[in-house]
Amino acid sequence: MNVFSLSASLAIDGVAVALLAWVTWQAARDRSPPNATTFGAMTAGLLLWALLSLLSEFPHEWSVGAGMAAVAQVLPIVFIPAVWLVYVLGYTGRGTGLTRPRLALFVLLALPLVGAAATFEGDPSTEAVQRSLASLVGTELILLFVVYVYAAVVFLNYGWSHGRISKAQLAAQLGGISAPYVVGTWLNGSRIVDGVTAGLLLSGLLLAISIRRYPVLTGFPKADYVARSRVVEALQEAVIVVDWDGHILDANATAEDLFDRSTREMIGTPMISIVDGIDDIDLSPGTTGNVTLRTTRGHRQFQFTVSAVEGDDADSGGTPVARAVLLRDVTDQRTREQRLSVLNRVLRHNVRNKLDVILAHADHVDDETHQTVIRDSATDLSSISRKARDAEAVMTDSNGPPSPVDLAAVTQKVATTAREDYPESTVSVDAPESLQIPSHQTIIRRLVTELVENAIVHSTDPARVDIEVGTTAEGTPQLCVADNGPGIPDRERELLTGAGETQLEHGLGVGLWFVNWAVNQLGAELEFEQANPEGTVVIVRFHDVNGPTDKRMDPSDDATDRN
Repeated sequence: MNVFSLSASLAIDGVAVALLAWVTWQAARDRSPPNATTFGAMTAGLLLWALLSLLSEFPHEWSVGAGMAAVAQVLPIVFIPAVWLVYVLGYTGRGTGLTRPRLALFVLLALPLVGAAATFEGDPSTEAVQRSLASLVGTELILLFVVYVYAAVVFLNYGWSHGRISKAQLAAQLGGISAPYVVGTWLNGSRIVDGVTAGLLLSGLLLAISIRRYPVLTGFPKADYVARSRVVEALQEAVIVVDWDGHILDANATAEDLFDRSTREMIGTPMISIVDGIDDIDLSPGTTGNVTLRTTRGHRQFQFTVSAVEGDDADSGGTPVARAVLLRDVTDQRTREQRLSVLNRVLRHNVRNKLDVILAHADHVDDETHQTVIRDSATDLSSISRKARDAEAVMTDSNGPPSPVDLAAVTQKVATTAREDYPESTVSVDAPESLQIPSHQTIIRRLVTELVENAIVHSTDPARVDIEVGTTAEGTPQLCVADNGPGIPDRERELLTGAGETQLEHGLGVGLWFVNWAVNQLGAELEFEQANPEGTVVIVRFHDVNGPTDKRMDPSDDATDRN
């Protein structure tokens, strides 16, 4: 090679090094895009190749260093196709990490190099270089060809059918990776140095254009996948994907929190074994409705929507391959709706009727009977208004975060107050020394108060109310209030467990409605049982994922307060 040709070749190598260094720096400057790291690794491999090519062309007095540089070019030649494959897989939405199969690919490509390195003895002479290169011709070139062609086919297949990837981008990126191999072989044959120099320069130009004009660091297929993933994960609604046999295929973070299982644990498991309460629901695509499910926050009401998940490949023909179940927690919404409905009913119906009674007897205040009627009606009106205000205040206070509440202590205080307000009644408490639950002090106190007062007011004289605080066999804290009254009418129970009241279906007041509100707000469970020989037992279970702090005394100790 004459001086002019050498100078031209060195200049071209220098320009190629500069271009590839700039492209690599652009990719490394911000590694937040999903494919920036692999794209930067790929251009860094080309940059190393260009540097080694530049060093290999130095004058003969640098013959040893030049020879080593020529041999070292084998490293980027071998590993760039593998990095290119990893980049393509990430760009087309198949993950950007170095998985075990991908690491195995790099090891497989390195094996012929290890065998070739074993042939070196002493300085890397020309003969040794030729023997080493000859040992790579067979297995190594076949592996490189397979890896490169597979990556190119995947890249073209996805890019060609994607509406937001231009054909120019495909040509620029594919040409940028192929140029050193194609041009080096085409121009020089066995003399690879000059052809590689031209190919690396072309790579630098094409990749510089690509990184400036096209989304090579993000990739629309990958970006679409990431966007869908982030949107689903950011949803406050739970999303669970199931196959046609009801086994879970995927779930988002909200579903993990609600049902206390990781997605890895859920996958392959029947949905009915994870979601308690979903077994009686029709999960056909297009189905919507409401369902009560047991969650880490207790029993909650959900609006569910089932959608078909269609395949994204041509072979599926748009046939649904799975079902996506979206669960929207509507407990608070339904509670607010019920609260407004009942408060509106109280103001329009109960208060109006009581005022009518007062007005009808206003002209007869001299009569003792009428005075009694007026006094009783006014008292009832005052009680209803007070309870309505209390209910509103308590529901507002419950918007804050929960804090530890001693259910046993609250129950003891409520019982003491009830004995003072209703001295003719008997109120007993069976409770441990302490039973801590994460909740709201105000709402718990008002809930217990309403249950006890309702039991006293509706019990047979003399009223007897037995309160029991404890835990179930599973460790769930619960409150039981038993009375000796006639029991809660079926109509009242239906109104408590239904969607709300209608114009013709009115309850007896806001007391039991408040119990229903409180139970819903706390994620608790409300149950009614028949007491023996007469009366009603109201049971409230407080579900808590972290478990209660139950500081019980030894059974031999007298920790029970029986008054």
